[in-house]
Amino acid sequence: MPVTLQRIVETSQGTLGQFSLEDNSTLYTMERMSTGEHPRIPAGLYEMRLDTYHKGGYPAYQIIVPGRDRILVHIANLASELEGCIAPGKSLGYYLGKLAVLQSSWRSRSSWR
Repeated sequence: MPVTLQRIVETSQGTLGQFSLEDNSTLYTMERMSTGEHPRIPAGLYEMRLDTYHKGGYPAYQIIVPGRDRILVHIANLASELEGCIAPGKSLGYYLGKLAVLQSSWRSRSSWR
């Protein structure tokens, strides 16, 4: 399934972006910064396939990124909760005083099936 990842802004608290899905719906995204350990992936068009987030034990999508392994889309709010993966959410805001995606859950991805 194709997905387009766009950037909104990179801050010291992470990178905010947006997924555009096949059905023209969108979700906000949170990733780590472009530098450092587990940097974000480049913006662009990617293929996704259904996989499993082993730490959480639930279905998640893997984004196919050349030169990278297991870039998953899984539940999280903050960039610090990610190790190169992407957190989707229905809105943006603050969580624990940090910039975050909110309403991040498997249900927020129901339109991806």
